[in-house]
Amino acid sequence: MAKTRKRTESASVLDPSSSHSENTLEPAADYRDRVAMRAYELYLARGCADGGDFDDWLAAERELTGGAGNASRGDIGE
Repeated sequence: MAKTRKRTESASVLDPSSSHSENTLEPAADYRDRVAMRAYELYLARGCADGGDFDDWLAAERELTGGAGNASRGDIGE
């Protein structure tokens, strides 16, 4: 006798046309795009010099989030 497969709810999560999956991904993609654009602007401002991409990315994140980072945390390295 052949077994029949039961359709699970997880199949709808993988559907790219689902509006639910688009809504959960859009804010993260938008944030990443804004950070990337600002990091590129910082790269251009540095005269397109190689080797500072990571620092440009971190600086762009700090600017966009308004954060100064966690450099003042006392538990680092303890």
